[in-house]
Amino acid sequence: MNYLPLWIWLIVSVTLALAAVVVRLVWEVIHAPSAGYLFVVLAILLVTLGIYALILYLTIKPSLKKLKSLPVRIWVTVIVTVALIDTIIHFVRFVPSVPYVPSPEVASPFSVIIASLLLTAFISAYALVLWVIWFIRKARES
Repeated sequence: MNYLPLWIWLIVSVTLALAAVVVRLVWEVIHAPSAGYLFVVLAILLVTLGIYALILYLTIKPSLKKLKSLPVRIWVTVIVTVALIDTIIHFVRFVPSVPYVPSPEVASPFSVIIASLLLTAFISAYALVLWVIWFIRKARES
């Protein structure tokens, strides 16, 4: 799989898609209504850029050894942890736990159920990712 035009094509495709996401997130930062919302958008932006940097790192010179390396494990752990923190903050802001004017999306009781299911799924996936990255690979290396 050393066909350079294919790798360049892949990098360009990923760059264009993520550039659209980054532009949209920067637009959200510029028009952020509150500091809490600003933090959520900035965390999403950092996660997006971290994923992009990881994809570039693994695409430019792919190798299984690089994928199993400690820096990549730390990188993935940080990205997933920031995403989980952002998800929890968004959930707390989206589903009102104290009496205040809720977001218009919370008007339906199904919104709370959907948000709760998504948060539970993400926490479960987070634990699975950490388990795979740190324990299974460490057991195979031993």
